[in-house]
Amino acid sequence: MVDEVFWNDFSSPTGYERRTACGAPIAIGNNCAGFSMMHEMQSFDSQQLSETVPATPPPSSPSAPPRRSLLYRIFVGPRGVRAGWKVPIFFLLFVLAVFALRPLTKLHGEVDPKQPMPAGVALLGESTGALAILIATTVMAKWIDRKPWGYFGMPIRNAFRSSFWIGSGSGLGALALQLEIMHLGGWFNFGSPELHGGAILRYGAIWALMFFFTGVTEEGLLRGYVQRVTSDGLSGLRGGWSFWISALIFSFVFGAGHLSNPGENRLGIFMVFVDGMTMCFSLWRTGDLWFAIGNHAAWDWGQTFLFGTPDSGFIGQHALMRSSFHGPLLLSGGSDGPEGSVLVLLSEAIFFVAVAVIYRRRRFPLITDAHSSEEAALPQ
Repeated sequence: MVDEVFWNDFSSPTGYERRTACGAPIAIGNNCAGFSMMHEMQSFDSQQLSETVPATPPPSSPSAPPRRSLLYRIFVGPRGVRAGWKVPIFFLLFVLAVFALRPLTKLHGEVDPKQPMPAGVALLGESTGALAILIATTVMAKWIDRKPWGYFGMPIRNAFRSSFWIGSGSGLGALALQLEIMHLGGWFNFGSPELHGGAILRYGAIWALMFFFTGVTEEGLLRGYVQRVTSDGLSGLRGGWSFWISALIFSFVFGAGHLSNPGENRLGIFMVFVDGMTMCFSLWRTGDLWFAIGNHAAWDWGQTFLFGTPDSGFIGQHALMRSSFHGPLLLSGGSDGPEGSVLVLLSEAIFFVAVAVIYRRRRFPLITDAHSSEEAALPQ
């Protein structure tokens, strides 16, 4: 019995040949029957699989954002509604809220604006103003900006904490120092007490609450929401220019808003502008408005109740002291009160130095801070 041995002969013109042990070639060609059958079975299986399993679609490339209309781009920017529209919307909401709350201010009846203002009437009027600020800021923060309340300068968690009391102490202390200098110069007389006993506590508390609402209203109106969104809207400017240009604009508005006060003079108006810039500096360093609110409230409370002086021309009833002014208008302030005296520059300097010494670095967040952090985190 002879065994057959199969091997490949690549020199054969037909490619593959089968030989027996005796060496007799048996040509099977390039495509033998076995390979042909296997190829046909594989082709059949592949065809059947392609019919039963759907082909996976190629990944789609990200589509380009839809092109917005010109009208849309006028009102809406990369960060939502543009700041140039949000500021007037905020003021409009504030005015609407004031008119909606106006019936509450009529509960006290008619009041002669040329006469000293009763404490209860002033408290009712300022509380509605503060409530209007809270309403307008809340609406804008929640439905327009979609940011937390504290982002706009008055975080509730910081109310009545150290910044508020430091601001209050500096405000009352600077006023007392200024009036003492004016007294030594012969331009101011402290007078004598007009309230006694429980009346001191009662009216002192009413005026304190009233001027707290004044601080919330005036600081919240011009250094809260509008300062924040205008700074954000001008964030293309380098450094802190976005903040300080906004501060200049609304400090000017702050001064112009006092033009209608009875007894106000030109120097007093200018000093209101200076105070606005100083309080913006406190916002820049502390990160919120609580120093400014405390300072504003204590300064006004000291003028109107404690020392009984005019407050930007405003005079209140039931003051502890009834003081008087003498001498040149530039030094005494006249009907404008301590804010109309050139010596108020000393008080503003005290506020500035106190903030600069106690709060050594900026805490007001800028949009560019986040971009700078992202760039610093990138590999170099």
